[in-house]
Amino acid sequence: MTPSLAGARGPAGPRPPEPPPGPWADRLHQALMPDYNRAATVFWWSVVALGVAALAFALAKVAGLPPSSWWQIAAGTAITMVAGLFPVRIPRSTNAFTAGEIFIFLLLLMHGPAAATLAASADAAVGSWRTSRRWTSRIASPAMNAVAMMATGSLLQAVLDAMQRQHVSSPGALIVAVIVFALAYFVCNALLMSALPLLKRGERIHAADLLGVFGWIGNAYAGSAAVAAPLFLIYRDSGLGVLAAVVPLIAMMLATLHYYFKQQQADAAMRLAAAQAAEREATLAARHLVELHHIAFHDSLTGLPNRRSFLAQLAEAVVRNLAAPQPQGFAVMFLDFDRFKLINDSLGHATGDAFLVQASRRLQGLMGEQDTLARLGGDEFAVLMRGISGLSDATALADRLLAAASQPFQLAGAKLSSSASIGITTSALPYTAPEEVLRDADIAMYRAKAAGKARHVVFDAALHTQLSQRLKLESDLRAAVAADQIGLAYQPIFELASGRVAGFEALARWSHPELGPIAPNTFIAMALELGLITDLTDRLALRACQQMRQWQLALPGAQALMLQVNISGRDIVHPGLAERMGRSLHSSGLAARQLRLELNESSLMQHVAGAAPTLAALQQAGIGLCLDDFGSGFSSLRHLNSLPIDSLKIDPSFVGALQSGSSTGTDQAVVRAIVELGHSLGKAVVAEGIETAEQLAVLRALGCHHGQGYHLAPPMAPEAVPALLAHTGIADAPGLSDDGVGAPPPDSFRH
Repeated sequence: MTPSLAGARGPAGPRPPEPPPGPWADRLHQALMPDYNRAATVFWWSVVALGVAALAFALAKVAGLPPSSWWQIAAGTAITMVAGLFPVRIPRSTNAFTAGEIFIFLLLLMHGPAAATLAASADAAVGSWRTSRRWTSRIASPAMNAVAMMATGSLLQAVLDAMQRQHVSSPGALIVAVIVFALAYFVCNALLMSALPLLKRGERIHAADLLGVFGWIGNAYAGSAAVAAPLFLIYRDSGLGVLAAVVPLIAMMLATLHYYFKQQQADAAMRLAAAQAAEREATLAARHLVELHHIAFHDSLTGLPNRRSFLAQLAEAVVRNLAAPQPQGFAVMFLDFDRFKLINDSLGHATGDAFLVQASRRLQGLMGEQDTLARLGGDEFAVLMRGISGLSDATALADRLLAAASQPFQLAGAKLSSSASIGITTSALPYTAPEEVLRDADIAMYRAKAAGKARHVVFDAALHTQLSQRLKLESDLRAAVAADQIGLAYQPIFELASGRVAGFEALARWSHPELGPIAPNTFIAMALELGLITDLTDRLALRACQQMRQWQLALPGAQALMLQVNISGRDIVHPGLAERMGRSLHSSGLAARQLRLELNESSLMQHVAGAAPTLAALQQAGIGLCLDDFGSGFSSLRHLNSLPIDSLKIDPSFVGALQSGSSTGTDQAVVRAIVELGHSLGKAVVAEGIETAEQLAVLRALGCHHGQGYHLAPPMAPEAVPALLAHTGIADAPGLSDDGVGAPPPDSFRH
């Protein structure tokens, strides 16, 4: 194996200054040898000249040999060149060797240094053409091998001649002499090869360079010499025929070794590729893990920490505050923008997103090093302040946040104003879970909105007590609805002219086992918030229908009574309301024409678009609809004739302002207008909230045919209804119709 200049590399260093451009020779040098300084150039030309001389001398010597030796030298050289085309690469190394050296050394022993010089130069030429594209390397490598072989081969020839004169013919001595020669050849060749790149860099050669760069090659040279010497002994003792038989065996051995090393190289390449692939996959997995972690814990729109991340950090703050010898004070703020829904609905979601991005950046600019701003969702943000000394730190930051939120935002080519409401709580309260902290800050924020918005409210012990009571009340309400413990009271609706009962309004009542009676407005609103209203409506409607049917079966004339059951705005948009009421009617046996659902005017007007299918289904089922609190502010006049509304209830605020005497007052005018409107449209009119005899007299004078109120009769238990009906009688006309006028109601039926 012959090293080439293409494989001679060393540490980079400063290059000596280039010779200044001169005549054509210098310009040619710059074009062909741009990286060669003067010393390297002189060395290159010197080695090439010596190599040419060595080759010329070798050719002359070979020409003087017998013709029978020429073809042996030609065959050996040809074998050397062919072997050079198939190098055996050493696994886990950048080096390779060929079988050519064996035949070079064999030619040296058989025909002398001249023959070996020709073969070594040819082997180097093949190697340099295979490994390098530079013409300088392709010329210098064969020349260096020729010089090295001529010098060391001549030395070996002299040693062998001396041994022959001294009659030293031991095979062992021959093998040792050839191995020593091979090492000398290696050193000489390595020095020549290493000198050129070192001269380019202006460096000195070191022994470590030879051992580090050409150590494997030196071992291969010694091994090749150890094989060539026995082959020469076989040739000398047995002739060329035996040698010709041994050469194929050597070729087979080298081919096997070549194949084995190729397999080793392929396995190493596969292992390296697998390791690199595993490393790439691990790197990608780690990168994806980081990305997924960021996605999981950050808001995609603003880049802020999200609710999960905020709760995790808040949990750490809670645990640290509980576990530390000295409490690590913290505060949490819950911030909600007051006008975000208006921006989103009027300008679109894209503008709403731009608003949130601007707002988050503005708020983030006010955060301290230990503060965390997170987006919880929608326009809700939260702030975690760590290491606070007291509540004043939190309120001071809240004031700055409110001021920042009130500054105009540049959106959609215009300046938009906004404000924010902030709820604050601190670690002064005994929190043990992050959800509790965020819940209380949220409650305080809603208190800030209820107090007028654009302000902050601090959650305190009073709010905590109210919250605890409300949570308990909510839990009790759930249990009461599930156990069917919400009761009903029945307030009579009178025919004002005759004083007879025309129907009943079923009113929900809840008597708490500890707190006593709970106001209907309180627990009905709570049922709406908790999503219990549908179940509650169905239970109460069924019970009211069953009760009315019992009266009809037990009391004479009760078939003419009308039942009115209150429903919510959520019920009126429920697509199954008519079917639900139908089940109650079917289960109780009550006729559909005797049931009227009562809904206040504001709820109907808020849901009028979505309520149309439900109203149509109710009308088809024969179930009536009463519009409660009519005239309270939501204009429903244009819908009265198009919607299936059977009756109107005058808002109690108008009834309460009525006085006897003149009927020209504003309130009387409103009531008269409602009564006349109802009559003209064929709808029953009921005055609600009659509290005095004066109000009753005015209503009768204005032509209102039906009414209810505490002056006439309060809501009563079902057990009291038979006595009332026996005392007052039942109106003859069904369905709260407006025909007939009788005597005024007696005072005896007021309770």
